[in-house]
Amino acid sequence: MRKNSLVIICACFLVFALLRYPQAMLEAGGKSVTLWFNQVLPSLFPFMVACGILLRMGAAEIVGEWLRPLMKPLFGLPGVAAFPFFLGIFSGYPMGAKITASLFEEEKISLPQAEHILSFCNNPGPLFLVGTVGAAFFHAPFWGYLFLLCSFLGAVATGFLFRWFYQQKTPTDFFVYRRTTPPSITECLPRTIADSIDTITQIGGYIIIFGVAVEAFEQTGIFDFLGRVFTFLPFSKESLRGVCGGVLEMTNGTYLLSTAPDDLFLRLTASCILVAFGGLSILCQTFGILRNVPIKKSRYVAAKICNGLFSGIFFILLAPLLEKYAQKTVPTLALMAETAFSFPVLYVKCSLLFFVFALCFAFFKRK
Repeated sequence: MRKNSLVIICACFLVFALLRYPQAMLEAGGKSVTLWFNQVLPSLFPFMVACGILLRMGAAEIVGEWLRPLMKPLFGLPGVAAFPFFLGIFSGYPMGAKITASLFEEEKISLPQAEHILSFCNNPGPLFLVGTVGAAFFHAPFWGYLFLLCSFLGAVATGFLFRWFYQQKTPTDFFVYRRTTPPSITECLPRTIADSIDTITQIGGYIIIFGVAVEAFEQTGIFDFLGRVFTFLPFSKESLRGVCGGVLEMTNGTYLLSTAPDDLFLRLTASCILVAFGGLSILCQTFGILRNVPIKKSRYVAAKICNGLFSGIFFILLAPLLEKYAQKTVPTLALMAETAFSFPVLYVKCSLLFFVFALCFAFFKRK
């Protein structure tokens, strides 16, 4: 009972907010549903289906054979770990966790390897960082590109650090890939679609519940209260609200930070840490996807904190050197502008096309 006390308190608080502020909570829920249905579902669901088909067709083993010389010395992991890492960066949260869970369920990696991979494979995607955070929030896509670079470097640093916590004791810890005949498309496609629908529905539920929770904190004055409590810190009340909101849900938090009156460098650093950490919403989405993988949740949370801190450190080091390249003329509504999306969309498309063609070439060559 004591372990569930906090959950019970949060549920009662949410019920109170829903009854006390029904109009504001209804609007927040509607916005969250719109976000999931119009943006997350059409962009993430096809990617999940495609990745699921590739996994069931043996793509992870092919990638593992190529990248074993890179992944084993750097992270102490088999080459198959590169599959969730790079696809997780291309597509963003929570695809890295989803692919890792699939690899574990297919018995292609062990539990310690899955925990190690998860410490650095679940990261924000380029479209969100460049288009939403960089162009729309801070009015300069350059900051989104820099966030993407810092998030990648932070993930690599976290994976390298955590290899000492997951050192392989014996050579048998590295699974030998089982050479099996790939299933036909008529067999794997229905299973993949059903699995992807289950995952995308869970993600939608978390987006809605945390969107409502953030609005509940706003309506009940908790953000204002925290701002008054931490007045001794050299930050404005708006920035403190952004950080607190970002710990719950990163999109809302980075938006609040972008509108705060504090120094730009301070707000950008805090935003970089928040998007690399992901917030409680992303953590809950990840744990929901990993419900069949018995990982130690405390280690994963510690890894995400390290990821955020490393990303912030890289931003502090790189931003002064590259600030002169920042584009400060992007309009406020650049979220829908072609300049905000043209390069990252082209980057992701070209990378994925090259990846797919390379897989097809290696597959037929092996045949």
